[in-house]
Amino acid sequence: MPNYKFKCLACGHEFQKLLPAGHDKQKCLECGHHETQKQLEAPGVQFIGEGFYKTDSQKKPEKKEDKSSEKKG
Repeated sequence: MPNYKFKCLACGHEFQKLLPAGHDKQKCLECGHHETQKQLEAPGVQFIGEGFYKTDSQKKPEKKEDKSSEKKG
């Protein structure tokens, strides 16, 4: 479940709450007022470096067969 941040429009108190997706309004934990606003925050994911996907989708090098282990017939 995502952790949402809310701000009370009556007293200005900010609080966080774990809720299922789609919840826009919550009761203020400080004053009990029902007029709250969901605050936007940056996601907790960082992509660092050049093209992180390049290493994830590269083809694996083919293994060379060891000719010394073959039996001569």
